[in-house]
Amino acid sequence: MFLPVGAVYNVHEMMTFSLDEYGTTIASILGPAEGGARLMPLAPDGPWRHEGWERLKGCSTEALFDQAPVSGEFASCVESALYLYFSDLDRSHTISQNISSTTGSFLHGIMHRQEPDFSNAKYWFRKVAGHPVFGALRDAALATLSEGGAAGLRGSIEGHVEWDALWMVDQCEAAHRGGGRALEDQLLRIQRAEWQAVFDYCYRRAVGAE
Repeated sequence: MFLPVGAVYNVHEMMTFSLDEYGTTIASILGPAEGGARLMPLAPDGPWRHEGWERLKGCSTEALFDQAPVSGEFASCVESALYLYFSDLDRSHTISQNISSTTGSFLHGIMHRQEPDFSNAKYWFRKVAGHPVFGALRDAALATLSEGGAAGLRGSIEGHVEWDALWMVDQCEAAHRGGGRALEDQLLRIQRAEWQAVFDYCYRRAVGAE
């Protein structure tokens, strides 16, 4: 089911990440690489040198979408998100810094958070307030936490009516400063839900599906 531009995401759709939705080329990239369910490091020390990453580097934008007509801006967002998935921050940054939309800023903020450059990440996330995926992302984060406890994190998220990207930066900084394995494990799961949400949003807008 595709959603019209401007629609609010349904959390139950967002919680199921299916490669069947994204075409054969993207499936060939993500399929061998944990199927889009990788727990990306909060602060990677370099790209994940996986065969999917090699395949991604060899693809043109047109090839990623199986030669279908796409929206240039959101197609670039998809590319940036795919490089984030493989922890290739440099390539993701090169793409996202040239996208002026709130979604480009969203991806830009994730990249700087993982760098980690927390103040710069907040600068970009401040440009993203009210993004269409935030409501569903908040619910997905809560569902993720319900699987493994973390009452403190749940309370913080429940205190906001939508996703608070600046809060996520603060939590990642706390983990970076030695917040403990339990905190890091929960943030890894939230970050995966975040990536899946923004990737899905970008892909659907890129192909213009409703």
